[in-house]
Order: sequence, then C-alpha cells, then structure tokens
Amino acid sequence: MTHTEPEKGKISKSQKTRRRIIDCFLNTIPQKQWDKISVKELCEKAEITRGTFYQYFDDIYDLMEQIETPMFDDLNRRFNKIKQMPRSPVPAELFPEKFDYSPPETLKQWFRFCKKYRKPMAAMLDRKNGNAYFVKRLKLILSEYINHMMDQDGMPHDALREHFVKLFLEMHFLAANTWLTTEGSDFLSIKDIINLLNTMRVGANYLTYQRIVSPDFDIRMAIDDDDDHL
Repeated sequence: MTHTEPEKGKISKSQKTRRRIIDCFLNTIPQKQWDKISVKELCEKAEITRGTFYQYFDDIYDLMEQIETPMFDDLNRRFNKIKQMPRSPVPAELFPEKFDYSPPETLKQWFRFCKKYRKPMAAMLDRKNGNAYFVKRLKLILSEYINHMMDQDGMPHDALREHFVKLFLEMHFLAANTWLTTEGSDFLSIKDIINLLNTMRVGANYLTYQRIVSPDFDIRMAIDDDDDHL
C-alpha cells in the first residue's frame, strides 16, 4: 500500500515506515530537485537507517517509480473506463439541438485524480524541482483523453485541433497546479475550474458550428494586421 492509497484496516509498522519515507521524499522536493535528494539525507529526515530504506527501495529512482506507477495505472483505468462508455458524436450542424453542454466525465475524473493524489501531484508538478519525465508522460495520457473527448463531441480533425489540444492541456495543468498549491486560499473550487474548462470546450464546438452555418464567419472572425501591435 502506498501513502496515496485508501487505508483498509490497521496499518502495519512496515507500511507506516514506507509511508514515512515517501512523505519525507515528497516534502523535500519543493526545496531540492527530486533526483538530487540523497538516500542519506532522506534517511535522516525519516529517522531511519540506510538499511531500512533499502528494504523498500533500490534507490531514489526506484522510490520515484513506486510513487508514479500506481498513479499512472489509476489514471489509465479511469480514462479506459470512460472510453468504454460509447457516445455518438453530434454533427456540428446539430449543435443547438443536440450538443451536451454539461461537463464531461473526463474533466471530472482529471480533478478527482488530482484530489486523490494531491500531495504527490503537487510535488511532481513543482516547476523547479518536480519530475519533468512524469509531467511528460502525464501529458501524453491527457492528450489522448482530450482527443477522445473531442471525437465524442464531433469536433473535426482540422488544422486548429492540434493547437487547441495543446492549449487545453496546458490549462489543465495550470489549473491543477494552482489549485494543488493554494489550499485554504480564495482560489476557485474544483467545480469552478471544471466549469471554466468546460466553457472552453463548449466554445470551441460553438465556433465550429458557426463556421458551418454563418456565411460571414471568416469576416467576423478576421483580425486586422494592426491588431498585432495592440
């Protein structure tokens, strides 16, 4: 059992020791690059011997992997479950009558995941000392799910799609990282963040609809060259 998994009954002394090592590691990341943290200093913080550390982990990289692996497994499980819920795409021209404006399950699951793994996510996403490889893998998974969501919405595979996915992806991380590191502040709630992200999703679909039905769409959407200097 990792420190991020729900408790089931009494926790053994061994489980408590393993959890303490992981917690000390995550607590140290905001002050020091994760792969620069030594086994020696981690043992001192956790008040254990090096021998005890090696009962659970081969090295710092193995420690990181044991934190990451169940997280990736959980996120993939969540998204694979969503993919098994077929939903017919809505043609763009039927947007006013058929489009589902409610936040999709994919948005909800992303923040449920962030909430469940709040402490490790905050450490991994730390801009200075976090794990860039973890972030890269996470973005690959999220990119796949965003594309799946757009497919279900009936969004076209046009030239703008790749750019929208990148921007939407970065908004996921920006919102999650801000929320993860501002507990107790006046920052938006998860519900508010989900609604903001969903507004971007609905807006993209609405513009796709307008592109089809509005003869003057390109004219109304045009930006003068002079606007580059604003």
